[in-house]
Amino acid sequence: MRIIIIGAGFAGLSAGMALADAGVDVVVLEARDRVGGRVWSQELVPGDPRTVIERGAEFVLEGYDHLNSWITRLDLGLANTTMSYYVREPRGGVPVTVAGVAAAAAILAAAAAAAPSSTSVATIADEVLASNSATGAHVDPAAVAAILTRISISWASEVSDLSCRALQGPASAFEPNPTYRVAGGNQGIALAMATRLGARVRLGCPVRGIAHDDDSVSVMTDGGVEFADVVVVTIPLALTSALPVDPPLPAWKHEAWARTGRGQAAKLHVPLAEQAPASAVLSVPDGYWTWAATDASGLVQPVAHCFAGSAPALERLEVERDGSTWLGRLRVLRPELCLDEERALLTTWADDPWARMAYSAERWSSDSDDPRLMAEPVGRIHFAGEHTAGDWAGLMEGALRSGDRVAQEVLQAMGRPERQGQ
Repeated sequence: MRIIIIGAGFAGLSAGMALADAGVDVVVLEARDRVGGRVWSQELVPGDPRTVIERGAEFVLEGYDHLNSWITRLDLGLANTTMSYYVREPRGGVPVTVAGVAAAAAILAAAAAAAPSSTSVATIADEVLASNSATGAHVDPAAVAAILTRISISWASEVSDLSCRALQGPASAFEPNPTYRVAGGNQGIALAMATRLGARVRLGCPVRGIAHDDDSVSVMTDGGVEFADVVVVTIPLALTSALPVDPPLPAWKHEAWARTGRGQAAKLHVPLAEQAPASAVLSVPDGYWTWAATDASGLVQPVAHCFAGSAPALERLEVERDGSTWLGRLRVLRPELCLDEERALLTTWADDPWARMAYSAERWSSDSDDPRLMAEPVGRIHFAGEHTAGDWAGLMEGALRSGDRVAQEVLQAMGRPERQGQ
């Protein structure tokens, strides 16, 4: 029995590890010259480990049980960031306090919990604000504006497109919960997995198409055709949905993909010439947030990290052109920071041929069954990736959970006993 996994991101590598542990002949094909996919750690200043940044997925949040299990297994560690992902000082627009934002967020979350998932985030906000005059309640419009910006950033999508479920879930809290990163960089998980898989991981091997029948699967690569009994597709949704498959996948699969949002995001990292305290600031009008955080040393990194989410925010910051507009906005937003602008680094995903998106998001037009449909195997082709992870979609935890799930799915299809955990 031979299994080919397409993609060496968190989903593909975790699936590969589980299958290899079960004694299966597995190979992981990766188009890039590195592992990790949309998890990508790098020294901003070459040779300075204090400047390790995350060009992709960043934070380890509450409930990341699978990620923590991998941290233990791979002998890695976590670093407390001191600042909290969940709490950001709003700046720009009408002044509002962090406490005011948290209070309004609780009201919006309660309204979202009572509404069908086909209601958009924007609609929930409109209804809550309308209740100010109808019921005599007072929800601060400036707080709501800050919440909408935060949600749009977090899900890399417009609030008019997002399901109101985005106001709930693991990434949408407004309480000061602790936040972590993998010590030395999140990509360390992928690197450690790839080291253990060894020659089973092949870099620089993009897959161009799949042919399948009742007996086997053929995978077309630039180096020729690879044959397998089973193929597991773990690449981003934008690539999965565009991958040529013969015979074509059923309409229900394509329809579920089409209903799922494809968020767009960018990151800007700027070295700091002077020490700064840990902090997190939200630019309400510009649609991005910026932070300074501690690493495993317990000291604040000499880096200003910035993240912008949703296509309109990226347009406002003119990221398609370069990072100069964003740098100018950052300079105004954070005058207390001493920015080394000459060494700033911009990262985008829409123009990355092996991503074409940041991560998935549940739209108001999505169907509650879409995660299952996107994960459902078709013959000998199985599917994983953060977009198949339901409530954990869009997150590192979701990618890891999907990899473990698909490995158990394949083992069961092969008649092997299901393994528990990693």
